[in-house]
Amino acid sequence: MSKRGQSRVSILIVEDEPIVAKDLQETLREMGYDAYAIASSADDAIRRATEKCPDLVLMDIRIKGARDGIQTAEILRQQFGVSVIYLTAHADDATIERAARTAPYGYLLKPIKSGDLRSAIEVAAFKQKLDKAIAERERRLSTALNAVSDAVVAVDLAGKVTYLNPAAEALIGASAETAIGKTANEVLQLMDKAAAPSQETPLEAALQGRHAVDQGEASVRNLSTGVRSPIKEVAQPILDAGHPQGAVMVFRDVGEKRKMQQQLELADRLASLGTMAAGTAHELNNPLTVVVTNAGFLAEELLQVQDDLKASHLHDLTDARFVRIFEALADVQAAASRMGRIVGDLRGFARPVEQDFQVMELSRCVEWALRATAHEFQHRANLRMRLQTAPPVSGDSSRIEQVLVNLLINAAHAIAPGRADQNEVCVSLATDPNGNAVIEISDTGGGIRPDDLKRIFEPFFTTKAAGSGTGLGLSICHGIVKSLGGDITVVSELGSGTTFSIVLPPAPAKAATATAPAKATVAAVRGRVLLIDDENALLRAMQRILEDEEHFVEVTQSARDALAMIERGDRFDLILSDLMMPIMTGVDFYEALLARNPVLAHSVVFVSGGAITAKVDAFLKSVPNLRMEKPFKAAQLRDIVQQGLTLRPSSDPW
Repeated sequence: MSKRGQSRVSILIVEDEPIVAKDLQETLREMGYDAYAIASSADDAIRRATEKCPDLVLMDIRIKGARDGIQTAEILRQQFGVSVIYLTAHADDATIERAARTAPYGYLLKPIKSGDLRSAIEVAAFKQKLDKAIAERERRLSTALNAVSDAVVAVDLAGKVTYLNPAAEALIGASAETAIGKTANEVLQLMDKAAAPSQETPLEAALQGRHAVDQGEASVRNLSTGVRSPIKEVAQPILDAGHPQGAVMVFRDVGEKRKMQQQLELADRLASLGTMAAGTAHELNNPLTVVVTNAGFLAEELLQVQDDLKASHLHDLTDARFVRIFEALADVQAAASRMGRIVGDLRGFARPVEQDFQVMELSRCVEWALRATAHEFQHRANLRMRLQTAPPVSGDSSRIEQVLVNLLINAAHAIAPGRADQNEVCVSLATDPNGNAVIEISDTGGGIRPDDLKRIFEPFFTTKAAGSGTGLGLSICHGIVKSLGGDITVVSELGSGTTFSIVLPPAPAKAATATAPAKATVAAVRGRVLLIDDENALLRAMQRILEDEEHFVEVTQSARDALAMIERGDRFDLILSDLMMPIMTGVDFYEALLARNPVLAHSVVFVSGGAITAKVDAFLKSVPNLRMEKPFKAAQLRDIVQQGLTLRPSSDPW
């Protein structure tokens, strides 16, 4: 028989009879095998295998020393992965049973025939090569399964776990070592969509039905923490030539995906809310300005009528009625002012977020945040303020306001509604010994648990019920304060309440705001004024106020008509134009006028009612023109017109 490839098989002989061992070595070499060493004891065999690991060991069961051949074979198999063929004169059942537990590749009885020896070695070499290929394939498969993010659990025909990858270990809360050998029901504590315990796992269903089982979404309980996680699962039988060998289930935690989807939906809702808030502010501003300006105009007119009646000695009959009228007007003006603040807050919420670092007074930010959240405290707590002197800080006021609004709403929600007289939220502003500005928001709510307090600024962490919070608010607050060079801390005690503290460094001295010089008193200037706005009632109100000041006033609801008036030769000293109008906007009007008459274009005053886009905001910052925000009072309208007429170019554009 040829010696093809036999030299590649290295063999260690373990035999304590020297003559037998030597004869066996020579026989193997004649056959073409690499019988490179002989060992007479267990220790000698282990040493030889350490020096050179053989492909195969021919092991006599009866050898000298404390360990026999079977014990030695087990050590070689575990430490070196060596295949063993036993050579023995003993064939009793007990010996064969012990030898079988070490998974030998052969069992030859002495005296050994050459043909039997060669056959046993060839079969062992082939089986060893096949086993190594299978082991390598299993290793690669196991490595791949261990690397996937989906959880994988496999069971045998008896429904007992045979494999668990790391993702499954984490989700189930049990190690592979403890789970393998247990039934699937012991390891997988599943619940269906109705939150009822599953009587049968998908693995069992796949084994019984011999087909894939997709039960959709369910939940699994973590054996370590008790936390239930929503999962999406599918199970399939493992078949070999059509015969079932077990089943495998693949499932994933869909909780994070669902949370991310909720965050995306929330971001979309917030974006829509911002757009809606801007549009609402714009729509409210026009009628609100009509109310504010007309209320002021009526109050002034009534004062004049009252003076005229006094001069006619009729005031005794009308004083009481005038008091009631003025009281009603005062209520209208107060309500309109309150509406104006609400609209202003809506516009502040909707304006584009910018990294615009400026020197600012924190007291204004605190007051804005308190106005924006005042409704949250109405039925929950009394609001107490202690606003002391604090240094100006450098930052973006909108981001500071965002932090304060978030903390104020959290403080309000920490107190259950219904006992406002027994609870309070205190907001304080002061300066610490190091010269930093300090804002503190304290509540008398239920407090925060110590374990939760450690994670309070982590993203997505929330103590609120599902659907009541995103877990992002405090994380965003922490990031904003840190980006401004400050610090935010929290102290809380269960049953006593919580205090958040924000510490911000003062703005550099060189950046301190300068005191504006006092305005000099100037004589009133009269002029020809053009008013452009698509709200007719507002035009009438503005016209009444300005004509009462003896200005010549023209009005139009169309920017195109205004251009036509100018083109045909109508002369104006000042133009007040709304920014957001249909057909032609205030920006478009200005740019068209700038091309025709640059001097007159500089006399345009822009009137804004909200819904300012980033593009329009950038435009307003790029031009030197005056600007007035709706809603405005009659006095503000008079002042802006006087300012515009005073600043108009001295050269006649015509």
